[in-house]
Amino acid sequence: MANVSRAFCDLGYGAIWMPVTFMSYMLDVSLFGDNWYAYHSVNVLIHLVNAWLVFRFLRDQSRLFVSDNAEHVDMICVACALLWAFHPMRAEGVTFVASRKEELWTLFSLCGLLQYGRFLKGGSVCHYIAVVALFVLAGMSKPTAVCFPFLAFVMHFTMRRVSGRRSFIWLAPLVVMSVGLGCLTVYSQSHPTNAVTIDVYDAKLSWRLLNAVVATGLYFWYTFVPTGIHLDYRAVFNGWPIDGWLGITCFCTVVGCVILVFAMKNNSLRSAMAYTTLLFSFSIGPTLGVFGYVNGDQAMADRYTYFPHVAIVLMIAICMIRFAESSSIRLRCVMIVMLLVAAVEAACAIPVVKSYENGYTACSRTLTKDPCNWRALRIVGNEYCARLNRVDEGIAMLRKSLRIRGSQQTADSLAYVLAMRGESGDFAEVKRWGSPIAANPSLDEGGMMLDALGVVAMREREYRLAVRYFSEGLSARKRNHSRDFSELYLGLCLANVGEDLEAVRILTRLGHSRVEYVRRRAANAVRAIKTGNRRTPFIWE
Repeated sequence: MANVSRAFCDLGYGAIWMPVTFMSYMLDVSLFGDNWYAYHSVNVLIHLVNAWLVFRFLRDQSRLFVSDNAEHVDMICVACALLWAFHPMRAEGVTFVASRKEELWTLFSLCGLLQYGRFLKGGSVCHYIAVVALFVLAGMSKPTAVCFPFLAFVMHFTMRRVSGRRSFIWLAPLVVMSVGLGCLTVYSQSHPTNAVTIDVYDAKLSWRLLNAVVATGLYFWYTFVPTGIHLDYRAVFNGWPIDGWLGITCFCTVVGCVILVFAMKNNSLRSAMAYTTLLFSFSIGPTLGVFGYVNGDQAMADRYTYFPHVAIVLMIAICMIRFAESSSIRLRCVMIVMLLVAAVEAACAIPVVKSYENGYTACSRTLTKDPCNWRALRIVGNEYCARLNRVDEGIAMLRKSLRIRGSQQTADSLAYVLAMRGESGDFAEVKRWGSPIAANPSLDEGGMMLDALGVVAMREREYRLAVRYFSEGLSARKRNHSRDFSELYLGLCLANVGEDLEAVRILTRLGHSRVEYVRRRAANAVRAIKTGNRRTPFIWE
């Protein structure tokens, strides 16, 4: 219950308030423990449910713009739902467990829109109450659901022929709740829990608008040309968005196609284009970073299209239904082509799925497209240093990341790696960076720079100073990285200054560490202290 309470009450955890998503992870841990395959299976199961809901949504909404031929409509809507489900851009939302928030807010939003459609067609107040409840669940899954009332408005306006006397006033409570969710989101992003600094991106509005245009154009490009998709984030490159001209060209092309449709005399097709354009615009809008100021350089990510692509496949479904409604031969041709396209999409999705094995593989793929992505450089550089024994390359990546974006988290990581490497000049550089922290340890709320200074002091055999740094680092108010190595080094330094009882207490507790090296070193040190058969100093093997 304490974790559930924190999910709701800790508004700044992860700089995003999504208690329903957090509780789904808690349920996974309770049921499956460390079985990550089960977590991925849950994501796949939710995606299958969403694919069925997409079919239901396509079937209901497409009938607003085409003649009522149930079998004909159902077949094409099934094929379009498969196009949506198998598209390579679904890989991030499904494969990454951390992207479950996209699946959940889509799940609840689709259910809510389906219920709202029933309500407009003469449903009872119970249907409206279900809509409100589903919107609440969507908003607690991911704040992007702030767009839900606007999607409902577009649906209401489009269905006004069949909505009877339903007034738009029914949308007012949803709008009020959306405003409240937006305010809550701003607060959570500006007050992140356990974050040493707030990652603020102070780009001008002109650049944000340019970025929104480029990102939208690229979303359409990768929708119809599913090759070379690279996740994770599309960052700024020398002041210009990645693939800027390609994105602008695609955006202008799409706008031209929309204008061309509106110039036609087919009122039904124009209404369908207006409906799907608004659905896409409202659902993609919260992710374009026009008004946000935290992580604003995350210009584009595949997962952001998880819901908005429903609008695109709806337009495809309407066009295909209208094209095939007058001929069974056309229907068969349409079905064959769409199923073949779905199969090609599934084949293209396989390498994309493999690239999401972990954060390192995903960000490595990012660097192949954008070698100046500071966040990817930090993640890959840390992996090179920590696990792949490519320390020099990792340090070069961390330095490059710092030159591009002066992140304190990156500086702390680089200082710690330099302290562990200990080559000529490394210790002096760490001390230079950490001089304000050495004078006032409370400045390091995360504790990593203190750990780096502690490693330097330990390796220079200034054990009392190292004890001070490690102790203060372990008690840092917003510490959010592993404690095992710091406690190990603290115990060894205590032993070297004659504090054997405290050293044994700390080192014995490390017998439960998940890190085999820490367990082994701690056990050897305890044995050496108790038997008196030890080397002084006995820091390194």
